[in-house]
Amino acid sequence: MKKNSRTISAGTVEPTMLQKAQAHFAAGRYKEATDSFKDVLKKSNDGEHRRCLAECYLRRARAMAGKGLFKEACILWENYADYAEAPLHARDMYVLWQLAGKNDRKAYAALERFDGRQLDEDYPELTACLGSLLVAGLTELLPHLPQDSAFLRHWALVEDAVAAYRNGDAEQCGQTLKKLPFRSAFRDLSILLKVQLLDTVSSEQAGALLSKISETSPYRPAANACLAYLQSGAGFVDTLSGLEYSQRRAVAHARGISGKDADFLETLIKQKVPLGDKVRFNLALQYRDLFGSQAAQAYCLGALEQYPDGYKDYLKHFPVKDGFEEHRLQALLCEQGNNGYDARYFWDRCIDILKKDRPANDRKIALILRHIADHASRAEAVKLLAESLEFDPGDRPSYLGILNVYEQDQPNPAKYEQWLKRCLQRFPADTELLVRAAKSSANRKAFKKAAAYAKALLKIDPVNTLAKQLLFANHMAHARRLLKTEKFHLVDKEIQAAEQLTVDKRLRCQAELLRGFYLWRTDDKKQGLQQIVDVLGKLNNDPVTMQFQAQMEAGLLEMATATLTKALPAFKDYLLSAPELEKLIASLEYYDEQSDDGVLLFNALDKIKVQVKKSLQWLLDHEVLLLSWCRVLERIGHFELLKHCAKMGYAKWRKPVWLYYSTVGECQGDSSRLDFLSAIRLQDALEQANVEGDLKTAMLIGRLIEQNRDYMASPFEFGDDNDEFDEGAFEDDPLEDLFGHMPESVMNRIAKKAQGIMKKTDPGRLADKYMRRYADSVDSQTLAILFMIPDFYSSVTLLEAAEELKIDIGIGFEDIVARFRNESPQFSLPFF
Repeated sequence: MKKNSRTISAGTVEPTMLQKAQAHFAAGRYKEATDSFKDVLKKSNDGEHRRCLAECYLRRARAMAGKGLFKEACILWENYADYAEAPLHARDMYVLWQLAGKNDRKAYAALERFDGRQLDEDYPELTACLGSLLVAGLTELLPHLPQDSAFLRHWALVEDAVAAYRNGDAEQCGQTLKKLPFRSAFRDLSILLKVQLLDTVSSEQAGALLSKISETSPYRPAANACLAYLQSGAGFVDTLSGLEYSQRRAVAHARGISGKDADFLETLIKQKVPLGDKVRFNLALQYRDLFGSQAAQAYCLGALEQYPDGYKDYLKHFPVKDGFEEHRLQALLCEQGNNGYDARYFWDRCIDILKKDRPANDRKIALILRHIADHASRAEAVKLLAESLEFDPGDRPSYLGILNVYEQDQPNPAKYEQWLKRCLQRFPADTELLVRAAKSSANRKAFKKAAAYAKALLKIDPVNTLAKQLLFANHMAHARRLLKTEKFHLVDKEIQAAEQLTVDKRLRCQAELLRGFYLWRTDDKKQGLQQIVDVLGKLNNDPVTMQFQAQMEAGLLEMATATLTKALPAFKDYLLSAPELEKLIASLEYYDEQSDDGVLLFNALDKIKVQVKKSLQWLLDHEVLLLSWCRVLERIGHFELLKHCAKMGYAKWRKPVWLYYSTVGECQGDSSRLDFLSAIRLQDALEQANVEGDLKTAMLIGRLIEQNRDYMASPFEFGDDNDEFDEGAFEDDPLEDLFGHMPESVMNRIAKKAQGIMKKTDPGRLADKYMRRYADSVDSQTLAILFMIPDFYSSVTLLEAAEELKIDIGIGFEDIVARFRNESPQFSLPFF
């Protein structure tokens, strides 16, 4: 009984110790695991526990070797060997660690325990390293290697090959290397020697051969040195920077680089990161004797555009040639300091000097104007680019820059068309410009012009898809006009011309659909109606888009739709899937291009808008698709559906782009309808879009804000100066009345603060705060009604912002109440 008691006691202690050791091992704490497993082994000399302790020693040995502590690694491996069972792991590493730790005696003793088969077959990394050591001159290894190993036989061949190479006998060297088998420990050395034996070799060829040497090979550093020797320019410096100092010196010596050249090379390599403008500039100054004073000056002069801070150092070392260079340097210096006004002054002086020698300097004048345009506003940039073309009329990028401004940044269709015409006169065969012209004409529903540009484009680019689509659209539009005017004998000819174009399957189906309407309009109504239904079924998988397309086609032909609607599948309770909404968007875009009648599009959409609204509730996981839906709705101006979709999108995603579309839907695309709160929210969304890097949305929001500012600056437009002016038709702006006396800079600070308040504070909480504060002086029902007026809430928010900023604005809450009291809606709230 006593013996059993001791056994149970020992068993209750050991699991706790074992769990602790296993936990250390699993967490990678091998030193702690070593101590714990030692304690476990004191209780129980279990074979599995000994294996775990041995594994701890081995992993610690590898970690020490990784840190370069080879002596410590060897001691730990020997401890591992005491506890591990044969075969031992990392025997090859132990030898290499002993050699790295300068303990040759133990290394040689360990080598003697290898037999020939083991050395040749089981330890390729060891033999490769031993081979590199022999090549480097450590021949003391030879007596300690197994004499029956293939490694020693291969070494004898390598000795002969190296001797032949040193004697300049390339043929003998090559013949000897061929005797080495592919899997020889010296195969990487063989590649190196073969590269050296080539009569002429480029860095690309050498790189391809040397790439066969792995990164872990002991010959890789020599391969990199060989590759560096064969390279030039930046590639030479990059490859050289990866070598050891002694290797770099050897390569430089072989290339004949010494003295200041070698010092400059070392300075370049010590720069661990890509050289900045300042470093390159200073190196050019420091080693100007090496480069040549004239070359260094030319480089530094050009570098001042990127590094204007070097202006003073430049003047210390190089004399300024003339007034032009003086003004140019001053302009660059001003630009570096964000002093655009003075920079423009100095650039203008440069232009004045250059104008004295025209036309020789015209190109330089144009380049300066384009440089100024890069730093100017879009409106000013257009003027500068246009002026630059007077001096250099053949600069295509300047034309494209002007077109981009008038198309995207500051849309102006008339100016865009004017400049597009000038571009085509200058570059009549430019495919990009022909594409722009064709698209522009199509957008203006000028199908004949679009077709003419498309034909010109096809002569240059016969497979251009856009040109074929535009020609197809032109044939279809002409066929519809002929059908409406009952010139039936010409309709089929136009449809055939459209079908002959190699376009996609969907467009060919469109031609079939029009043929169906042609048959329905002429004599065979039954066959025509059946063809219409069949083709609509091919084009669409859902009855909603089928109905929309039927309405559009019939509307374009001014035909009644009652019979057609009955013949199509029922769609009243149908919900669109994501792919089906995508097809509806494509169909809507197609007919937007085909028709110049917005009412027709609206009428067709109104037929299906109930089904679309219901469908969107189930598609809120498809943000990209819904954004595409919003984009096309904004383009055609259907603000009811846009507002419906954007509100759901903003409620789910709270992104700037959704706020933009929601705001456009609310104001129905008219920026003059934006109230103060909407403008504040848009400004906040613009900042968020910029922070998130959503530049496209930032551009959309910025354009809407700019349009609103233009309206606020000049809110009334008069069609005729002689029209009678009715002063009673205009109301005063309460915000202007209350805050118009404040300086603009102060109001900008207050408005910015108000933005933050609106973001952080619920409108109801702000209203409750002021209703409680002024409960004794202002009737609570009156305040509740006033807070329903957006301008009143905005005014109170501005007042709150001014108070938080401790800015005296000269008005109080009572003044705001007095301004709005007489204009508030006259009704009572329930239960008051």
